[in-house]
Amino acid sequence: MNRIASQIEPRNWQTISHLAALFPNANSAPEGTVAITLFSFLTAASYVVTRAVGVGLFLSRIGTSHLPHALVGAAVVVVLMSAVTRMVVRRSSPHSALGFTWATLAIASLGLAWTLGLSPHSLSLLGVLFVLAEVRGCLNSVYVTTLSNDAFGSAGTKRPYVWVATGATLAGVVMGGLLSLEAAQVSGEVFLYGAVALDLMTISVIRFLPRTGSVRASAARTSSPPRLNLPDPKESLVDRYQRVRHYRWALGALMAAQVVALTFMGYQWNVIVTEYHLGNEEHIIAYFAAFYAINDAIILLLQVSAAGKLLDRLGIGWVLLLYPLSLLAVALAMLASPQIAYLFIIVTIGSGLNVLRRSLHDPGLASAFSILRHDVRRETIVVVKGMIKPMVEAASAILLLWVAPSLSVNNVTLVWILVLTPWLVFALLVVSIHHTGRPDAVAMATDDSAPASSLARSA
Repeated sequence: MNRIASQIEPRNWQTISHLAALFPNANSAPEGTVAITLFSFLTAASYVVTRAVGVGLFLSRIGTSHLPHALVGAAVVVVLMSAVTRMVVRRSSPHSALGFTWATLAIASLGLAWTLGLSPHSLSLLGVLFVLAEVRGCLNSVYVTTLSNDAFGSAGTKRPYVWVATGATLAGVVMGGLLSLEAAQVSGEVFLYGAVALDLMTISVIRFLPRTGSVRASAARTSSPPRLNLPDPKESLVDRYQRVRHYRWALGALMAAQVVALTFMGYQWNVIVTEYHLGNEEHIIAYFAAFYAINDAIILLLQVSAAGKLLDRLGIGWVLLLYPLSLLAVALAMLASPQIAYLFIIVTIGSGLNVLRRSLHDPGLASAFSILRHDVRRETIVVVKGMIKPMVEAASAILLLWVAPSLSVNNVTLVWILVLTPWLVFALLVVSIHHTGRPDAVAMATDDSAPASSLARSA
């Protein structure tokens, strides 16, 4: 080793030191950080492929008239899948269900790739593909958030959340760029076989993911203990857990308001993009792929350079407010003109605000769960991200199904402007409770207490 090291030129050591500076705490990262980040990369890559192909094929071959139906179907299926996931998570570690879940996704993608080759314009098959993409997105969110909080909940820093998010971002850059370059030469059905290969690689990585017990022990060894504000001795146990319930409801309400706004915005984005490209399949797929690649490249740069430091230094308060405030500015700009070219530019900018959501808002929101006790936290993640989110998506899609034929572009904009107000209110509520540092303080202080556990479940 010394002989090899002596052969490395000084300038190469300097280059290595510069690369290491990008991840200054990599050596002290909690156990499982690399495995969870790789899991995040692979699952996000298969989602990007399925999402881009599913949306592109559906819009080009079916059109926007059936889009609300597809959104409703996707939301219903996701709710059912999340209910099953919740039962599994409550009874065992999420680790035990991962292999079966991604094997099922691989089989479903393989079947769709084959059958779409036989019936490329089948409404039912294209609808199932659209639903499969939404299911992938939900499962990715639930499992990655759960694994991250189990691993990093006691880490005392938010940077590992950003590292895991960076894996998903890198997947978007790589797969989005590949799709953008090859969309004109390769059919969507062929790309689905690539998603199957990514699922198989995901299954091979699952065995390296840490389990809850080892993760919590490692976090305690490798990081400083988090600040814990001890509960007020004059406050009753019921009052303390009432605060836990309020925090969980605030997280759920924040997610619900966010979903309604983004559902209407996403529908509006799809409609405007389809009209602008006159329904051309290759152009639509290429646009979405290029958009995700460029957007994710900017997110990756921000995550590597500044996001973790900003989250540690400033906390989650400002990042939970910056994104909805930016969307509000975009919405007001969309009301300025009905021209399709102008709307295409503005809605692309609005969707580009995913830079803020993915690099700052989402890691900050994910870390907001960490102050809950691990069993309460895991169930809360499944309920908020796996049940409330798709249920509200279903309600929003049903509302779209009912009102979309009579809504103009400006009216759709007004809807999600109205929803941005409660989004900001609930974000402020989450921030105010989180900044106390102890919505679940007594639960963390009595982590092995059976009575506290029973109270947490009732909350």
